[in-house]
Amino acid sequence: MFSSPHRIPVPSASVLEARDRPRLVPAAEIPVKTNVLGRASVPLLLGAIAAVLLLWGLSNKYLWQDEAATAVLAQRMLRFGRPLAYDGVNLITIDWFKGEDQTSTPQGTTGPQAAVQYFIDHGDFKADTSWRFQPWGQFIVAAISLKALGSTTLAARLPFALAGIVTVLLLYRFVLTNFRSPLMASLAGVFLIFNAYWILHARQCRYYPLSCLFLVITLMTYARWQWGGRWGGAAFVFAAWCWFQVDYGTFWPVMLVLFVDAFVAQRRNLWRPALVGVALAAAIAPFFFYFELWRRKSTQMGTWRARFWLNQYNLNEYVAPLVIVLAAIALLAWRWRTLGAAERRIVAIACATILAFSLWIPLVAPVPFLRYVIILAPLGCLLAAWVLVRSCGSRVGLAWLGAAVLILTPWMSKPFHPLIPAPFWYKHVALFRPELPTVAAEIFGHRPDPNGIVVEWLKQNAAPTDEILVNYEDIPLMFYLPNPIRGGLSAFRAEDDAKTPPAFVVLRKSANRFHWPVYMREVQRYQWSEVTSVGAPDVRWGNNPDPTGQLQDPTAAPPIYIARRVTR
Repeated sequence: MFSSPHRIPVPSASVLEARDRPRLVPAAEIPVKTNVLGRASVPLLLGAIAAVLLLWGLSNKYLWQDEAATAVLAQRMLRFGRPLAYDGVNLITIDWFKGEDQTSTPQGTTGPQAAVQYFIDHGDFKADTSWRFQPWGQFIVAAISLKALGSTTLAARLPFALAGIVTVLLLYRFVLTNFRSPLMASLAGVFLIFNAYWILHARQCRYYPLSCLFLVITLMTYARWQWGGRWGGAAFVFAAWCWFQVDYGTFWPVMLVLFVDAFVAQRRNLWRPALVGVALAAAIAPFFFYFELWRRKSTQMGTWRARFWLNQYNLNEYVAPLVIVLAAIALLAWRWRTLGAAERRIVAIACATILAFSLWIPLVAPVPFLRYVIILAPLGCLLAAWVLVRSCGSRVGLAWLGAAVLILTPWMSKPFHPLIPAPFWYKHVALFRPELPTVAAEIFGHRPDPNGIVVEWLKQNAAPTDEILVNYEDIPLMFYLPNPIRGGLSAFRAEDDAKTPPAFVVLRKSANRFHWPVYMREVQRYQWSEVTSVGAPDVRWGNNPDPTGQLQDPTAAPPIYIARRVTR
């Protein structure tokens, strides 16, 4: 009646151990419950909206000081093979006042050599004046575009804006792949393209969007490495190396978080993350020594405590509300056992990275500008999307309602306003984010552009050999004009009249903190005919994307002082 017994194979202990060990399954192996049309339409829509916000009117306003520094150094890379701070005519220095007595005469006002040597000794650039204060990746990207499209505003900004569009698409892909939630991926992408200050920074000819892009690529390759993907470790090393080449300042805290996570996850095989770490260290070591990073120094503003709280304000207001970060930590702890290993590790990495930046930026940056933490916007968007989806469950409408509140209002940031002192530029609002009209006016509006107005007037009225004295926003004139430019924050050659006195003077009284007595002496040395028909607004910056750049209203500002020297 009974069939003969069959021998049942018993798994070995090693097989059982392998079965019990949690496997970090790449989400690409698990089908996502959505149709092909849906998978294609959402990233296309996100990419289209990002393209409009990042490309519309991209060349309407001329480059401002920081952008022009990138573009001019790119021009010099094309000319000399490396980004030189001094090309024999014009000097570029770090756009930061170093704390000298503002009433004293700086070195180099009467000749170039003393100024060049001073900044070499200070460590702003190398002995041959090669730039070392930022890595050269952004200059290479800008140089390629300028070579291909010409020395125009559009050519300078275009590759950086395109990097912003790619960042949006890769963030969507990263979230979809690792969290298997189309809703979460869509929310993360929407949060990023409607982060007003991220959009403003991504429209700049500056390293910000490149750093964002390589942050996302580095996380994607890190996940590939950790989940056992083919050549994952090599891809991670290459991505991290590329990120170092465009932004070596924000590279370090992220690497610290990622390698702590890797060593904890592979604590039984520590040699594996150690080997990858050694490979990455070996790859960046030559550049670490070439840029002399151990000599990197800047005069920092205020106390560490003051910089810490200002940095916290930027993180809470524009990157990831502290309520979201704390909610993510609490939700992660509550659902630790039910979440997949890959999901909880990525969320933990995002939280830890934001917390690391809250300490790192006030420690190393001269001023805790938003530009130093805005590169974390993709992580803030990921956390916000994760908290909403995991909290709301299947209630999609509720998740989108929460998304609308986060995008349109500052309510998520307000709970910690009593603990985080608001900076002087903070505008008290109860309903809608004040930066939304700002970004709309910047992209679609026609606010007066001080640099554009000044440059176009000088093109029409100055001969190519005329020397121009300007106290600030001097580097945009170097990009758009062939003229010798004197002055700037370093007051370079401001009083160098042995051969040729300045033919024109352009003074911003809004920037009169920087060696103003030097400029007054030079102006009083000659007779000038003021030009009152130009009408360029006297605001300190052009299209500075930082919140501090929005302090002055160009429509209500007095005109910049522009004058022509009267020859005798």
